[in-house]
Amino acid sequence: MKKIVILSASIGGGHNATSNAIRKYAEEFREEYEVSVIDVLEYIGPILSKLAEKTYEINVKNFPEFYGWQYDLNNSTDGKISRNMLPFHTKLKELVMEEKPDVILCVHPVSVTSIIRVREKYGFDYKVCVVVTDYDYHASWIHQDVDMFIVSSNFMKLKLMEDEIPEQRIRDTGIPTSHDLQVKLDKYKARYMLDIKDKKTILVMGGSFGAGNLTKLVHSLMKSKLELQIIVIAGSNRKLKKELDKLVEEACQDLMILGYTDKISLYMDAADILVTKPGGLTVTEALIKNLPLVITRPIPGQEEENATYLLNHGIGVRLDQDEELHILIEDLIQDQVRLKHMRELQAYYAKPDAAKDLFEVLDELLQNI
Repeated sequence: MKKIVILSASIGGGHNATSNAIRKYAEEFREEYEVSVIDVLEYIGPILSKLAEKTYEINVKNFPEFYGWQYDLNNSTDGKISRNMLPFHTKLKELVMEEKPDVILCVHPVSVTSIIRVREKYGFDYKVCVVVTDYDYHASWIHQDVDMFIVSSNFMKLKLMEDEIPEQRIRDTGIPTSHDLQVKLDKYKARYMLDIKDKKTILVMGGSFGAGNLTKLVHSLMKSKLELQIIVIAGSNRKLKKELDKLVEEACQDLMILGYTDKISLYMDAADILVTKPGGLTVTEALIKNLPLVITRPIPGQEEENATYLLNHGIGVRLDQDEELHILIEDLIQDQVRLKHMRELQAYYAKPDAAKDLFEVLDELLQNI
């Protein structure tokens, strides 16, 4: 039995989702691995974790430009600020001694440098594998002593090589997602299972806590000359859901408002177009589903970089003005050739077997243990 410890953090919803996808894949298909998922900030101190999570949420929802400035500042100084945020080596040493890992997977950059320094300082022999959960990377993900980098694309692999990471320590196997996403249903069947109408369906998502101006987007969609079915997922933002619920009565289109749901895969199967902020995990899920993407309001920093990747590779379009969403949607729906081409490119760049391929990389990394 080989032991994997995944270090995550509840700053943004994608890191924990990726961590749990890896854990669940091991439970279902790779029983020779024992996997523990640990929120590193929660482990070090619950108050610290809650503070970091709340600060992140407030910044990205209310002060995105400030968040972007912080992101760029850390990035331009080779991540020194981020890397030195966690001088809690004693707690991390305790974690390692408790868990006795063969390999530590870092799926959030906050732990990368610290866990390597703990290995060096106390003479541990675990491997360190970094799983980058976006389509570009911040300097805080990078340390020359990482044993293996798992990245989303060949673009990132080449960029890491430019940053003097040896090619043999990089695998572009993709961002691991739930194995359920590999099950693709045709739209009619998915809509039947969800008990919704069989008509052109626009899925609108705002991330794990419903960031972005979803109300303005819905108002725009209701102006469309096309008959649409609009499904909005507000995430855990109860205030936003309550605000959106008020629109249902006055809606001139079929409108459904959801909070948190565990049926994202099914709703993606049912949709014709996804309108979303370009979080790394959401983008990955859409690529696997070959679901055309309209990118709205990327957070300066990692989401802006994700958006750039999508646009440069033709696998998404960007909405510049929220109130013009209905115009963009009409143009896309009436241009089936463009949508077909986008789906083909998504199929080309998607990596649905990322979890499976990750464990093959770990087999290689741990072959002498």
